[in-house]
Amino acid sequence: MPSVSVVIPSYNCGHCLPEALESVFAQTFKDLEIIVVDDGSSDETSAVVARYGSRIRCIRQENRGLPAARNRGIRASASPYIAFLDADDAWFPEKLAEQVPAFSEDPEVGLVYSDLRVVYDDGQVVPSFLQSRPLAGSGYVFDRIIRSGFIIPSSAVVRRTCIEQVGLFDESMRSHEDVELWSRICHAWKVKLISKPLVMRRQRAGSLTGSEDLRSLYGLKFYQKVLLIPGLEPEHQQFVRKVLATCCRDRGRFCLNEGRIAECRETLRASLEYNWRNVAAIRDLILSYLPRGAYLRMRTLRASMRS
Repeated sequence: MPSVSVVIPSYNCGHCLPEALESVFAQTFKDLEIIVVDDGSSDETSAVVARYGSRIRCIRQENRGLPAARNRGIRASASPYIAFLDADDAWFPEKLAEQVPAFSEDPEVGLVYSDLRVVYDDGQVVPSFLQSRPLAGSGYVFDRIIRSGFIIPSSAVVRRTCIEQVGLFDESMRSHEDVELWSRICHAWKVKLISKPLVMRRQRAGSLTGSEDLRSLYGLKFYQKVLLIPGLEPEHQQFVRKVLATCCRDRGRFCLNEGRIAECRETLRASLEYNWRNVAAIRDLILSYLPRGAYLRMRTLRASMRS
């Protein structure tokens, strides 16, 4: 049995999948298996995978989304450690060799992650993703991970017993599914940061993380799920309820601007349930009862006064 199972979900990423795979073959740490989960691709993914023959295991399924594809790969694996790599990212050769030993150094570590280099579509390069995220670090970091999502899937290696304890990715989440799992891990386990870039992450235009609608909806769902973590300490409950009040207010305002009035009112009322003194939520709830034309004129006037 290999020490590490590398799980690579792919949906119509045949054009960049070879670079991801070659970066795994180039690892100086060789005790691994590669599992590609083809999540219902309609491009050349099947042909790309076929070129590698028995060097990789390929699982094909109907399109069910990224968290479901990762879960399928986890279930198909048997190694004591599971590493994640998105099909449009790539690893530097020393990645696993730097990360895997950290697990034997401390049995309380459930996840090891690293810094990464970000490459944008326009060629811009950010040498250090974590440089602007001071909350990133090692140890028991639950109170920090729920404030800042600093662990990126392609940088993470997770202990199997950790996954077995806290559960898999939530397949109902179309965004924030990674930090939702990390929050469960960080509540029960230590994490370890390798503070140098070991991953090259491609940031594509039009990705799910760029959608304000999805960000606000699943950011809200993320904190609702955090509130349900068994044994959540009172100070963390208080913090999460405060954040939920803000998330609901922001989501309500977004829905108000989009004309989705029923959802707007429902979400703003939820904000007041988390914090009844949320003045901004009260104001927006009142505005939602104005005629649509009057509200749009008021918004235009407010914007012109600011400018």
